[in-house]
Amino acid sequence: MISDLYMDTIDELMEAVDNCKFEDKEEVRSFVCNLTKLVYDYKMMGKLYDFYLEDVEYHKQNRRRIHGVVDLVHNVLDMCAEFPDLKTDIENVIVYKVDDTFYKVFRRLRYKGTNSGYSKYGPPTGKSLGDNCLNLSLMHLKKVDGQWKFVFEVNCDSEGWIKEVQTQ
Repeated sequence: MISDLYMDTIDELMEAVDNCKFEDKEEVRSFVCNLTKLVYDYKMMGKLYDFYLEDVEYHKQNRRRIHGVVDLVHNVLDMCAEFPDLKTDIENVIVYKVDDTFYKVFRRLRYKGTNSGYSKYGPPTGKSLGDNCLNLSLMHLKKVDGQWKFVFEVNCDSEGWIKEVQTQ
C-alpha cells in the first residue's frame, strides 16, 4: 500500500534525524536534508520544536523577523496550508564546521506546489509555483546544553513569485 511506503519513509527520516551524531560535515548535511523533508514534504512541524532554540533568531526577506520557534512553526504551517501539496527540491547544502559545537549551514532549495489553500491574498488560485520558487537559508547549528539546535537563521524565498501565484 502507498500509505505503508509513505510511513516507512517518514520512519527512516525520523530515525536519521533523531539519531544524528553531528560528528562531521556529511552527517550535518544529511541531517539538514532529512529535517527539511520531514517538515515541508511530510508536514512534521513538531520537529521544528525539537531542533530550533525556543527563542531562535530568525530573519526573513524584507527585514521581517520571526520571533521564536512558535512563530516559525506558524509561518511554516501557513505556507503548507496555502500549498497543501508543497514539496522541496534541495539543490545544495554547504556545511562549514566552525568547531566541535558549531556549524554554519547554507541551504538552497526550490519549493514546488499548487496554491489550493486560502492565503492572506484570498481564495486559492490553483496556480503552481513551478520551478520558480527559490529559497536560500543560512543557519547556525550549535550544541546548547548538550543538544544540537538551530540558534540563528536568515531565510529568503521568492516572495514576489509566491504572491503572484496566490493572486488572481
